[in-house]
Amino acid sequence: WYQRRVHGLEFSAAWDKNADGIITQEEFLDYYTDLSVNIDDDDYWELMIRNAWHISGGQGWAQNTTCRRVLVIHTDERQTIEEITDDLGIAATDLAAMKEVLRRQGITDIKRIQLYG
Repeated sequence: WYQRRVHGLEFSAAWDKNADGIITQEEFLDYYTDLSVNIDDDDYWELMIRNAWHISGGQGWAQNTTCRRVLVIHTDERQTIEEITDDLGIAATDLAAMKEVLRRQGITDIKRIQLYG
């Protein structure tokens, strides 16, 4: 999971402690353990991690706000606002990729989508 998420992204030397070009799960966790020491509030920490990694969910003010939301026009012309729950790496103009993720989320009656917000 971690290698898939960080593949192709540039990170500081703080992540890759042994400078081998691979960020291991241990290095990933060490980085966030070090970072978390400076965050006093668990809800704020949760919000920060969810938003940084586009992890859907959370409750109250810790709820993710970075995952893209789109207007879905369904085949029966009904309209709903839907969150794309795994949008990290999807270009803002890649409607086909957004539709595919929505289908994997179980929304299969998509006539078209429009960007929302």
